[in-house]
Amino acid sequence: MIKKTLNRLRSKTSEANPPGQTTAVAQAQDTPTPKDLPNAPRPITRFSPQMPFIPLQQPDATTKPRISFVVIVYKMREQAKKTLHSLCADYQLGVNVADYEVVVVENTSTEVLGEQAATEIAGNIRYFLREDATKTPVPAINFGASQARGDYIAVIIDGARMVSPGLVNYTLAATQLADDVVIAVPGYHLGAKVQQEAMLEGYDQEAERQLLASINWPEDGYRLFEISCLSGTSAGGVFKPIGESNCICVAKHTWEELGGYDEQFTETGGGQVNLDFYKRAVELPGTLLITLLGEGCFHQFHGGVTTGQKGEQRQTAMESHFAQYRALRGGPYEPPEKRSIYLGAVPDAALKFIRSGANNVITVNGLEEHGG
Repeated sequence: MIKKTLNRLRSKTSEANPPGQTTAVAQAQDTPTPKDLPNAPRPITRFSPQMPFIPLQQPDATTKPRISFVVIVYKMREQAKKTLHSLCADYQLGVNVADYEVVVVENTSTEVLGEQAATEIAGNIRYFLREDATKTPVPAINFGASQARGDYIAVIIDGARMVSPGLVNYTLAATQLADDVVIAVPGYHLGAKVQQEAMLEGYDQEAERQLLASINWPEDGYRLFEISCLSGTSAGGVFKPIGESNCICVAKHTWEELGGYDEQFTETGGGQVNLDFYKRAVELPGTLLITLLGEGCFHQFHGGVTTGQKGEQRQTAMESHFAQYRALRGGPYEPPEKRSIYLGAVPDAALKFIRSGANNVITVNGLEEHGG
């Protein structure tokens, strides 16, 4: 149709301008364009690499933290150190150490991080060690939330998840947009493939150490996008409904209305409890979903339940997770359909994920057929 329209226009132009007659187009081609003139403005093809952040109200010494990040740690000492470093105010941009706190809850194991190692990373970290014989992190999450001093609670269910440098600033800014916000961060895995697949090809903690060294982490935390792929529950990209957020933030009154994380989820690692909380929070009437477009939560390899097991062992674990969710909720899990508001600047390193995410939606919805 477009080709036919262009042909008709060309035909009319030829009729209106017989051979030998100068057209307006030809005249325009003989006239220098502004860009050819001396001292003409020069176009700039790229933004400054400096990321912008939203100015926040400066807290005073008596102000309690606005957000409490609850980080759950179990048998992941080295990974937890990196996660906590990525949350400290020296790494996070556009924030003050008094703006937020980090509540670390660790269940005892053979590889304990410990209070000294945790609290020496930053002055706004509080640490709790728990004796818990259960195989689920849910009681630890709810305990951490009970210790939170902030008006908002952000849960990182897996302490092996590093975050990007603007996450805290944009999360704080998002809390100012409405009273009942659900703030979500897309999930990524370090490595070229999701780790449950990459490990079958030899990916391990040493390979990951070399990968982080290749980008000089933590010098520029946004370079994590260069060495990562989308996690399974975010695989469709940010413009399709994601399945969960591994750094999800809600107001404390929303947390109380939902009753926190559901302790009926007793599977190893919590099963699908994180997905369940995300869905319940997003679908709660009146909540506003805000996705931090250019930020990420990056999973480190640590031999976890869903990313560190192989073959039949992993298959059995996943089937148990799915079965428990169905038993509790009456059917298989489906991500919430509520549309998101997007907040934040996008670093160059994340553009490939924005492009692929947009292409996924265009392809699924057939928008390219309608000029969309």
